[in-house]
Amino acid sequence: MSGMTRTAPGMLAALLVLAPLQAPELEASVLRRGTNDELPTFDPQYVVGNSAGAIMYDLFEGLVTRTPDDDLVPAIAESWSISEDGTVYTFRLKGNAKWSDGKEITAGDFVYSYKRMLDPRSGTRGASALFPVLNATAISLGEKPVDSLGVKAIDPLTLEITLEGPAPYFVSLLASYSNAPVPAHVIEAHGRKWTQPGTMVTNGAYMLSKVVTNTYYQLVKNPHYHSADTVSIEEVFYYPVPSPTTSLKRYLAGELDVILNIPFNQYEDLKESRPEEFRIARGIGLGYLSINNTLPPFDDVRVRKALSLAIDRDVIVEKLLRTGDEPAWSVVPTAIWKGPAEPPSFSRMSPGDRLAEARRLLNEAGFNGSNPLRFTFMFSPVERDRRLAVAYRSMWKQAGVEAELETVGMRALMKKAAEREYQVMRLTYYAIFYDPVSFFALIRGDSFRNYSGYSNADIDRRLAHADTIRSDEERTAYLREIEQLVMDDFPVIPSHFQSRAFLVSKRVEGWTDSTAPKMARDLSIREGP
Repeated sequence: MSGMTRTAPGMLAALLVLAPLQAPELEASVLRRGTNDELPTFDPQYVVGNSAGAIMYDLFEGLVTRTPDDDLVPAIAESWSISEDGTVYTFRLKGNAKWSDGKEITAGDFVYSYKRMLDPRSGTRGASALFPVLNATAISLGEKPVDSLGVKAIDPLTLEITLEGPAPYFVSLLASYSNAPVPAHVIEAHGRKWTQPGTMVTNGAYMLSKVVTNTYYQLVKNPHYHSADTVSIEEVFYYPVPSPTTSLKRYLAGELDVILNIPFNQYEDLKESRPEEFRIARGIGLGYLSINNTLPPFDDVRVRKALSLAIDRDVIVEKLLRTGDEPAWSVVPTAIWKGPAEPPSFSRMSPGDRLAEARRLLNEAGFNGSNPLRFTFMFSPVERDRRLAVAYRSMWKQAGVEAELETVGMRALMKKAAEREYQVMRLTYYAIFYDPVSFFALIRGDSFRNYSGYSNADIDRRLAHADTIRSDEERTAYLREIEQLVMDDFPVIPSHFQSRAFLVSKRVEGWTDSTAPKMARDLSIREGP
């Protein structure tokens, strides 16, 4: 297996020559950010994907939010209390919280928004973020009326939310942009056209001012934002640039202040040439291989374990990726646990011993040199995933496994994952909220993010019990035990905990390398050259 191809000497200089020569004028109050893709909508309850995050957090704010240092703090809520049994949350809203048209935000706006998100007729994408709420799951399935949702306005500034049962992570869930309120008075007047510039009303630090398709989105400061006096950047431009190479060219030409879409095979050169600008937020996502547990021979734990044993995670991270990622032996990142988990015993075996054990397990399962295990491995058509796929195939081959590689567009790949029309595929998962339970969604029996089809009633029962534990220390210890039990079944193959790399111009101040969303409200622009 060949190592990662590094950029040839002088490559960055060549990119500078290829980039547009005319850099835009740098206004002190304007931030220019690159984003990966065009958004299909600006409705926070319908939009999905990593590209949507930064824009949505600039436009909308929920009951709580995250600071640049990743702390959970009040946002539209001023304070909250939790009942003794952990099932009733009472939020007191800020008295100065307003929509961008000046209309006051009330508890009724949250009631409307949450019902809209769970109503099966709405077809929204973020409904699962409210499933702990009383009757939420049944409503989303059309089994109960929307009005039975456990959310009510006690008065204009008091919101009461009743849960199905204790959920210690619930407040963290509310920091998601999909759980921000949407303006009933605008949606009812304009329908699906409510998100058009000039019509759209938001409640975050910014409002949508202009959309130029395939070119940019312009956001301007919201004068009615409750903390507008702390927001120093007046305008934010988002430029959809799907190509990592083009994204880097535009950054080097001074056209963009922040980019996430970076050619991964240029990380090493950028770290050396622009050490003050190359930034990494570590361990917030999981790169993993989903195995279709419902199909033979992958319903045999020996086969799943053999495929996992054959992968040399250290080689993947240190020789191939070299992007600050961390080897993953389990599904929950260390950044979520706030510390490393106890790795499985096989992680301490030598690579040779792991391969030998993989061959033994496959032989037990009926696969050998005259009858090798063969399957199709699917992955998205991007360079990083292609190199990983080639590496996995090479490692499996050493264990006597024949994997045929197949590239599938991301939308089609996710459709195949959801319908389990695959054998093994590479996927990436980023938590929708900062708690281990978010990653257990990959293996929980009733989770729509469980693409593997793995089902274990005992694990599901234990996860339900974990929600009743009020002590953070006890709950964490119990969840770690669950994770170890899960990984003994090898339902998926964790490969590495993914980092996110950014290039951040020296013009930008206030950037932190935490896992928290990077919101323009927390940044400022350095004046002068």
